[in-house]
Amino acid sequence: MSTTGHPRETPPSPGRRRRWLPLLAVLLLLPLLIAVASGTVAAEDTESPEWGNATRGNATTIEVSLYDDGGSVDTSTIQAADFDLTAGRVENVSVASINASGENRTGVRVSLLLERKVDTDNVTVSLRDTASITDEAGNELPHESVTVTGMDAVVPKYQSFEVRRVNSSTARISVGIHEPIQQLRISVGGPSIDTLNISGFTERTGNTITYTRKYTFPEEGEYSLLLMSVTDENGNENSFGRQQTFLYDDSAPNVTVAGPENATVGESVTFSAAGTTDDQGVESVRWQVGSETILTGENITVAFASPGSHEVTVTAADPLGNTETVTRVVSVTGNGTAGNVTVRQPNATVANVSVNGSGQTQQIRPPEGPLVTGQNGTLERLAASFPRNESATLTVRSRQPTPAFATATGHTGVSRFDIDHGSVPAEDATFTFTVDRDALGAVGAEPDAVTLFRKDDGWTPLATDIAGRSESHIVYRADSPGLSTFVVGVEQTAATDLDAEAATTDSETSTAEPETTETQTEEPGQPDIVVTNATAVPSELGPGERTVITVELENRGTASGDHNVIVALNTSILTTRTVTVPAGETRTTEFARSVPENRTGELTVDGQRVGNVTGDSGGLPIPALPSIGIPNPLSLWPDGIVGTVLGGLLGVAVGLYGVLKALAIYLGY
Repeated sequence: MSTTGHPRETPPSPGRRRRWLPLLAVLLLLPLLIAVASGTVAAEDTESPEWGNATRGNATTIEVSLYDDGGSVDTSTIQAADFDLTAGRVENVSVASINASGENRTGVRVSLLLERKVDTDNVTVSLRDTASITDEAGNELPHESVTVTGMDAVVPKYQSFEVRRVNSSTARISVGIHEPIQQLRISVGGPSIDTLNISGFTERTGNTITYTRKYTFPEEGEYSLLLMSVTDENGNENSFGRQQTFLYDDSAPNVTVAGPENATVGESVTFSAAGTTDDQGVESVRWQVGSETILTGENITVAFASPGSHEVTVTAADPLGNTETVTRVVSVTGNGTAGNVTVRQPNATVANVSVNGSGQTQQIRPPEGPLVTGQNGTLERLAASFPRNESATLTVRSRQPTPAFATATGHTGVSRFDIDHGSVPAEDATFTFTVDRDALGAVGAEPDAVTLFRKDDGWTPLATDIAGRSESHIVYRADSPGLSTFVVGVEQTAATDLDAEAATTDSETSTAEPETTETQTEEPGQPDIVVTNATAVPSELGPGERTVITVELENRGTASGDHNVIVALNTSILTTRTVTVPAGETRTTEFARSVPENRTGELTVDGQRVGNVTGDSGGLPIPALPSIGIPNPLSLWPDGIVGTVLGGLLGVAVGLYGVLKALAIYLGY
C-alpha cells in the first residue's frame, strides 16, 4: 500500500507483451496486401487483341484467328461490316472459341462467309476505318491485315474461239479467255487426228487474254476443231465443246476457155470461161489481153487493132485462193486495104494515124503500149467507124486541161485528148483510157467519180464505166457519137481532216489508199509488208500526254495485201489499224493518241520502240525507318506486376515500420 491509500499497478511481464505483437502485425498487413493485390490484377489487362493467321476454309469461307492476353475478345463487337477484303465481300460472320497456347491467353476463330467465290488466289483481310473490335477490357484490335492464299475458285470464262485461213493448208487459231491460263486442249479431227495444247500458243493481253498460233494441216480434207477445256494458273478447269471447221483444199480450178483462135483486125470476138469448174466453186475470173488490158467476168468481148499473134490469158480462183491460168494465142489478120490502120508515134504525147475505112468499127492502137500518154493518164486505144473505102488521117494529142473546163463543169480535169480527123466523118467512137490512182488521191476522189467529157457546143458528159483495175491505175471505157476534144473530169469529194481525232477518242487517219471492191481481182503472188520507219512526236512524254505516231509501210511482195499496225505501251495494245499496201509501193499512216493517265513504259509500233512514257523526275521517295523501342525489363510479362508489387511492398514496409515504432515508444520500449 502507498501512503496515498491507492493500490500500486503492476506492469505486465515481458513474455506476456511479445505474444500479441505478431498477431497485431498480421492484422495490420492483411488489408494492405489485399488492396495491393486487387489493384495489381485490375491493372493487368492493358494489351490490345492480336491478329493471328488467315486460312482458307472453303471456296467461300476465310478463317481468321484473333488472340488476347489477360482477357477475352469481346465477340459482340465483331460484325461482317468490320472487315474489308481485296477481293470479294463479307456477307456474314460466325465466331468460335479456340484453344490458345500460353498462360492467361484466349482466342477466337472468325469465319468470314463470302458473298460468292473470288477470282484471285491471294486475298488480304483488314479492318475498315470505322470498325472497332475490342476485348472485354475495351482494348481495340489494331488496324492491321493478314493474307490468305488459295482462294481462287472461279473457272476460266470463254470469250472466243476462231479459226481463220492463212492459206489453203494453214489456219490461225485463236482462243479468248477472261484470265491467263496455264493449259488448254483442242482436238483436231478429220483426215488426220491431232491434239493441241498451250505449248504452241502465244499470249496477247488486252481487254481479252488471247492465245494464238498457226497450224498447218498435214493432208487435204475437211477438219473439225473442238475447244475441249482450259485450266487457269490456279488449277481451275472449265470444259467448253466449242467447234470450228477448216477445209484444206489444194486443188486449183479446172479452167476451160472457149473462143476463136483466129480473128481479123477490128472484128469483135468473144471469149468465155463459163465452163471452168472447181469442187469449192469459182470465185473470180480475170482476163489479160495483150500486155495492158485487164478485164473481169466469165465472158469478154474484144477487138484486135493490129494483125499478128495476140495472147489472151485467163486466171480463175476458188474461194480458198487456189488459182489456175490458161493462155490462148489468137492469130489476127488484116481485112484488106479497106481495114488497114497505121499508127506512128513521134513521141509519147502525139500519135499520127492513117485509116482505110471499112464501114465497121476499127481499132486504133499501136502494137505495143498506149496510143498517147499524159501526166495523169493514158489513152490506151480508140475504136471508131469510118466510111468504107475512105482514107482518114487522124492526129491524137495528149494535153493538160485548161482551168476553163473546171469552171464550166465543176469537175477537175486530169487528162485531155485532142483528136483531129479532118473532114472524114467518124461515128460510134469508143475510148479506153486509164487514170492514175495517185491522181485520184490528189483530188480526194473515188474511182467511180471519173467521167469523160466531150466538147461539142459546150462540154457534154459521156457514159463512163470502169473496165478494169491494176495496182497503179483504173481502166475506163466511154462511148461517144463522134470525135473532137475530150477531157477526163473528176468529181471531188470532201477531204478528211487528219487532226479530227483530237476532239474524240481514236479517229486516227491514214493516207489515201487505192479502192478495193469485190470486182477487183488480186495479182498472183504473195504480199510482203514491213514497217520501214516509225516515229513519235514527241518521243519523250508523260502519262496522259498526246503524241502523233507516223508509220511508213512497204510492200516488197508481188501482190497487194493488208498489214495490221499495232501501237502498244509495254505489252498493252493502245490501238490498231489495218493498212492496205499495193505490191511494190509504200503507204504512210498516222495515229494521234493520248497515252493513259496512270501508265509509263516503252511506246512501240509492231514491237519497234518509238518513244518512252515516264513519270515525274523528282527522285524516288525514301521510306521512313521503323522506330525500334528498347524493352523495359520491369515491363515484361505479366505487364506491370513486378514494378507494381515491389512498389506496393515497399510502401507497406515503410508504413508498418512507422506503426511499430510508435507502438514501441508508447509501450516504453
